[in-house]
Amino acid sequence: MERVAQAIQRLVEMGLGIDPLEMIVQIVATVLLIIVVKFMFWDKVTAFIEARQDVMDQALTDAVSKNEAAEALRADAEKAYERIKDEARQILEEAKSQSDDTKRKLLQEAKDEAANIKKSAQRDLAQEIEVARSKMRDEIVSVAVKLSEKVIAKELDEATYYKLIDEAIESVERR
Repeated sequence: MERVAQAIQRLVEMGLGIDPLEMIVQIVATVLLIIVVKFMFWDKVTAFIEARQDVMDQALTDAVSKNEAAEALRADAEKAYERIKDEARQILEEAKSQSDDTKRKLLQEAKDEAANIKKSAQRDLAQEIEVARSKMRDEIVSVAVKLSEKVIAKELDEATYYKLIDEAIESVERR
């Protein structure tokens, strides 16, 4: 075992370039530094760390409360959006209903007007037919009177009678 210890010591001296005495001095200095820091600065460092922790806790609390407020605002905005959406849907339905009512009303007015125009046209046609019948009666009476005059003025045989009827028809056609 002694050989192993000597080999390790040679390795340490040669390869690592570490002096055991120097190593011990470094360890003692580090322990002394920790003791000095512990007695002189430890309270200040821990106070700083605690203050920093408090600031971070406060920032986290603020962030959480702001996040909750933002969530509440988002929920309110969603409710308002849904309410506005429902109102818009209702307005559209009312407009559609009014449009349908107006359409029905206009169609009914158009049908009524068409019926009135049709009745007026039928009355006008009936009047024109009556006027035409009256004129036709007058013409027939006029032709009959002329035929009677000619028959009375002449003694008629059958050929002359047919000739007079043809002349009367032609005179009616010319008018």
